[in-house]
Amino acid sequence: MSPAKFFLQLLVWCLLYFSLGYISLFLDDPASRVSFVWFPAGLAVAAFLLTPRRFWPPLFLGLFFVRTLLDVTMRHSLETSLVHSVISLGNDFAIAWVVRRFRRPHDMQVNLLIWLAATVVISAVAAAAGAGWVLFRHNINFVQTLWIWWSANVVGTILLTTIIMGLFWKPEPIALHKILTGGGLWVVLCISAAWVFSQPFGDARSEALHFSLACIPVMIMIAIPVVSGNRPGALSFLTFCVIVIYCSWHRLGPLFIPGLRSGEPLLLAQCYLSGTALLLNFVYVLKRNVPGMVSSYYLIPQSGRLTWDQTSATSLTQHLLKIHHVDQLLALLSPEDQKRMRDRWNTISCGGNVTDTFSFLLQLSPATKIQLQETKLTGLPQPEGVVIIGSWSEELPNRPFTRTVREA
Repeated sequence: MSPAKFFLQLLVWCLLYFSLGYISLFLDDPASRVSFVWFPAGLAVAAFLLTPRRFWPPLFLGLFFVRTLLDVTMRHSLETSLVHSVISLGNDFAIAWVVRRFRRPHDMQVNLLIWLAATVVISAVAAAAGAGWVLFRHNINFVQTLWIWWSANVVGTILLTTIIMGLFWKPEPIALHKILTGGGLWVVLCISAAWVFSQPFGDARSEALHFSLACIPVMIMIAIPVVSGNRPGALSFLTFCVIVIYCSWHRLGPLFIPGLRSGEPLLLAQCYLSGTALLLNFVYVLKRNVPGMVSSYYLIPQSGRLTWDQTSATSLTQHLLKIHHVDQLLALLSPEDQKRMRDRWNTISCGGNVTDTFSFLLQLSPATKIQLQETKLTGLPQPEGVVIIGSWSEELPNRPFTRTVREA
């Protein structure tokens, strides 16, 4: 990523952060003045995950400035604004760092658990710091503020990270029937969610019925990414969140149970949407774990001859069968990938082990580029020397995130 492109993205991140923060600060607890849901947390985590690590310092400073400006705009003191910014951006930065540090490139389930665990634990630490500051400066109930701060960060992170990462994941092939089906499901989702969550609360019997009907939009929501892809799913989930939060904030829908205090229906809405977001992530994981194109090769380093396994008749293998020599292969890689590929082969030839996964871009023609990953690389001793056996597959994680991880 070039500096010019990064600063353009930084401007977009800052504008979105300010807009989401402005909305979140209206959804606050009247007593502690802490937002019930902090949407910028998820946006900041996604921004760090999608940005190469060398650009993290200016990204942090840019979002820190916007966070401080946001609090000052809402008539907080400069001291309070700076403390809130340190805690809030420190929380988001720490979650992204843990995900980057401990992620496994090809184990989506583990990566999802790492993200969730980091969000829950780190948000608890940040909430304790924030509630302690509020208690020290304003003598406000510590436990209540701790709970609201923690839930606001956790829900904001789960919701917005799910939406943004869903938008940036590798797009799927566009098909007319998928567009029509997804569009129809989106219309049904909007109508059902608007009807269910616009109903005023009544007696216990009708409330129980409406609460059961709230499962219908969730089922429709989960079906959209299955039939239409991740990006339509992310956009549909954004629409769904807007409808649910708006109605719940105005004391409408099945989540407004008689007897709840002010703000508690919104907390129920957060749990409802967070559960839906986790189901959505589970669908993403299942889709990404579907095996893609796989092909194996047999390399004789002494002659440079390449032989491909023809038992797996995939479209990838059909492309690769035209490559018979290592020089032909390396000509299709970038200089950086060429060097890394040679280093891996040299390690195997010298009797070493290569256990990591290597992601690279194979340019078969000016118009045909395939994002691949080498998942296995082993050496087989032979009388003429060590021969190399490797396995390639189509890269399943989203392309923008994978490439930025490599740059970091």
